[in-house]
Formats: sequence, structure tokens, C-alpha cells
Amino acid sequence: MKNKVKLISILIFVTIIILVASLGILKIIALSIMNNEHKKLNLQIEDYEIEYCTIYDEDILNRYKVYKIKNYYSDSMEKFRRQLENNKLWNRNKFYEYIMMNFYEIVENEKISIDREDLYYYNAKGIYAIFDIKNAKIYYLKSGLLKKERDYNNILGIHINDYIYKEVYNVRSGIQGDGTDYYVYKFKEEKKKEIGVTVNQNNQYWSKEKLDNDILENFKYNEEVKEIENGYYYYKKVCRTSDEMKRYNFTDEEATGYEVAVYDGNNNALYYYWTSI
Repeated sequence: MKNKVKLISILIFVTIIILVASLGILKIIALSIMNNEHKKLNLQIEDYEIEYCTIYDEDILNRYKVYKIKNYYSDSMEKFRRQLENNKLWNRNKFYEYIMMNFYEIVENEKISIDREDLYYYNAKGIYAIFDIKNAKIYYLKSGLLKKERDYNNILGIHINDYIYKEVYNVRSGIQGDGTDYYVYKFKEEKKKEIGVTVNQNNQYWSKEKLDNDILENFKYNEEVKEIENGYYYYKKVCRTSDEMKRYNFTDEEATGYEVAVYDGNNNALYYYWTSI
């Protein structure tokens, strides 16, 4: 009986050792894969070309890290630029603003936004990445928390199609969907005539009269709206309520928010902001 108990004890001990060793090996493999995630970005980057990697967040749901690329010579980044220009998975179309806000660095315990001067963008297989040519860095983000934001087919009578790029920042919650929408669309040239008809039609809210800067301050990510030379402007208070009649017939005191839009006739761009609390 004692020998049997001893044998069982040995088997349990050996099993524990094997499990611990297996978990250790799996952890090493997993860390090795995670530390080489830059190889998933469809670029030819060798390990020796990585100067260092700063890991800001790494768990089951989120991985965010910044790779510094060696840039010792004046043309070091040109080979990467050629790769980026010839790669269908990378482009110049900026991410929606709510995604851009997830990219940062920490310098002396201060969280700072990234330099946006010369960037290429990657969005595939659940991975968002930015290649910063100017500063020789790759920002890598894989998050299970980023959700697909709502989009519209029509904004203030303008059909949202034939655009070159768009930016979206959207935060809403609650039963009535209060919160904020912030959209920017840059349209193709052939769309200009159609939009021109919409903003020029007899509408009490669209006007050539420029809105006050304190209203335009809502477009905090797009300061260029203050310098538009050929603009059309829209401003209207809104009321979020389940009462359909009151939604279209309310006093200023009953308003829960407002929507603002600016159409840049020269650059064929639409800036839209909606908020309600």
C-alpha cells in the first residue's frame, strides 16, 4: 500500500514538473511570436534592423508597442518608403480619429501624441499599424476592445459616397444614444457639383455666412475649418427625445445639443459634428 501511495506521489510530482515545463516553453514561444509581430505587417524588416521595441500594453485583449528602426544613414528609410508605396496593405489614408488617439508614446512619464507628418497606415487581420518615416518608428496596435463605429449613408442631405477618405470619432451611449459624432469626408472631384446643389438650395440652416470661431472650436482635430475661403456652414440645435413631435418642435431651453457642419467648396471636404447630452 505504501509503495502504491509513493508511486502515485511520484507520478503527480512528475506530471506537475512536465506541466510547469510545458507552460514555460509555451510562454517562451508566445513571447517570441509577440516580440516579432512586426513581421506580420507585410514588410521586409529583419531583426537586426530593429534598434529597440517599447511595449506599452500586452495582455490577452490588447497589444500596443513601438518599434524604433535603425536609421543611421540619410537614405535608410527610402527602402521602406518604396516598400510602403508598392504595398496594397499600406496607404496614406489616415485612420479614424478615435483610432488615432490610441497611438502615443510616453516621454518622462508624460503621454504624448505621435508626430503626424509623414505616415503610412496599415489595417488588416485585426491589426492597426503606423509607419512613421520621419522618426523611423512603427506603431503596432492589436486590440479586442476597438469596435466598429456607426456610419451614415446621408449627412444633412449629402449622400456619403465617392469619397477619397474619411475620419470618424464616435462616442455614444445610453438608451437614446447621447454622445458625440465627429466625421470628416474628403470627396472625389466629380462629387462637387452634387454637393453644391445641396448646400446652395433654399435651406434655413446652410449658409455662406461663416460661423463664430467658438462654434468652429468643436472641430478640434481640424483647425483648418477656420481658414476656409469658400465655405458653407450649417448650425442647428437638436433635442434627443423619444417624443417624435417634440424632436422637431422644441424651445432653445429644451435643446439637448446641436449639430454643426462645414463644407469646404475649394477642397471638396465635409466636416460634421453632432453632440447631445
